[in-house]
Amino acid sequence: RGENLEGRPLAEGVATAGIAARLARDKGVDAPIIGAVDAILGGGMTIGEAVAALMARPLKSEME
Repeated sequence: RGENLEGRPLAEGVATAGIAARLARDKGVDAPIIGAVDAILGGGMTIGEAVAALMARPLKSEME
């Protein structure tokens, strides 16, 4: 949590998670999984906290 990830072998997308989260916010797109991944990688929340937050979201249609 909050560990520097630079220079470590990582999965694809780690370097762009923050960019994707910022773009979603800037464009007004609801992207909770992207936001959670960014928060986890940035040390702002644990995986357990992210899962709990995602599961607590109200159900809605993907077509809204």
